[in-house]
Amino acid sequence: MAKNNIELWVAPSTSLALDTVSDPHTITSFAIQLRERERNQIAMNFQAANYEMASSFVWMRSMALLKKQFSSLGAEFIGELLQRPDIDEFSDLSIAISDNEAISLARDLGIITPTQTMRLLQSQQTVSHFATIDNGEQSDQNEVMTQEEAISCLRVCVQGVLGHEQISVAEDFKIFREKLTSETLKDNSTEIIKLISSPYFFLRTAISILLSLFKTTKGAQLEHSARNALLIIPLFWPKLKEPERWQIGQAYAVEFSEGRNDSVKGLHAVLLAVSGFDYVPENLRSTTFVQIANNVISAHEGMNNFYNEASPIKELANLGTSIPGPALASCITATLCIKLGNAYGTSWAAQPWVNQIIDNLTKDRWIYYINGRLENDRRILTKLMYESPILNWINLINELGINEKDAHGKDIKSLISATIKKDSGKIRSTAKHLLSVSLDEGK
Repeated sequence: MAKNNIELWVAPSTSLALDTVSDPHTITSFAIQLRERERNQIAMNFQAANYEMASSFVWMRSMALLKKQFSSLGAEFIGELLQRPDIDEFSDLSIAISDNEAISLARDLGIITPTQTMRLLQSQQTVSHFATIDNGEQSDQNEVMTQEEAISCLRVCVQGVLGHEQISVAEDFKIFREKLTSETLKDNSTEIIKLISSPYFFLRTAISILLSLFKTTKGAQLEHSARNALLIIPLFWPKLKEPERWQIGQAYAVEFSEGRNDSVKGLHAVLLAVSGFDYVPENLRSTTFVQIANNVISAHEGMNNFYNEASPIKELANLGTSIPGPALASCITATLCIKLGNAYGTSWAAQPWVNQIIDNLTKDRWIYYINGRLENDRRILTKLMYESPILNWINLINELGINEKDAHGKDIKSLISATIKKDSGKIRSTAKHLLSVSLDEGK
């Protein structure tokens, strides 16, 4: 019997026994995607106590191999999955997507487990921190990576990526996309039935695929795409969250401005069916805001982040005092990344600009983000498990005057309540629970 829930990949269980293994040589022997020379190099660095060097190499190879697997789907399609309009068929995914995006997408697609995801995100921060420490005269020479931290990084990289044969890309997405352009589905079609019981991530991706087809198809293919959009979007409209609704309105505005009449006609029918014209932006400013917000996040998650964050956050602050609705979720995530910082602190040079953005955001826009996006914002939830970002979060929320009555949902209410009470332990446990739910459901 076919499964209703579409699982593009099932996270492999091989090497899970390594949780009980602490010997680097034994762990490395499971890294079948590495050459023997590379495995020997890692072992030698551990023997010589070069833990930072070993971890940096393991991390870079793991992320490179993971992104290479995504490349087989096509860069443009990965851009659709990540809702990154700046990624097209000519993009180099090894550069275009961040390690954080690669990890999160791997979880959504079932390549890695929720636990591996959390451990990879933690290892990412550790490796990035020690890679950017200034080794000059003023540095603390005792501030070095420990053997335990290096082994933890090695273990999860082997479990999640290096310890498996290259995972062949499942054809579910490609077949689904081809059907959208080659035939008109019905409400009892297998694809629609599967979509009904799928995680929200797959529904969000289906919407992205449909909107992309309005842009790239013509003739009979466009006609099938338009009819399928008129079936799927109204059917799932009550489930769609605000950012996805804005995405549809944005697509209509783009097609209208480009003069693609057939696409405009199809999207007009969709928006008319759901009374969705409130989500059509007055102009296309949101595209620029989203692109700059992505630049802010890339700088924050990259090397030398404390130095590199100031320039893009300044650019975001100077785009204007009013952030367009479709770009609001992305811009608040970027803003919080800089405001909360990471486990090792914040960029002082970036704070004046991030404070300028915060001052221009009204309370109702913060409430929109907290109720509509925070529970699935893995970047921010991950931060709320570390003391320094938690303290910055407490100060920010209390300064904004947000209270428990503003929050919707049991877990979000609990998080805001703990924030008002300055209960760091409760904030950490609630954020961890929300992150686990997001990872478990593949949202």
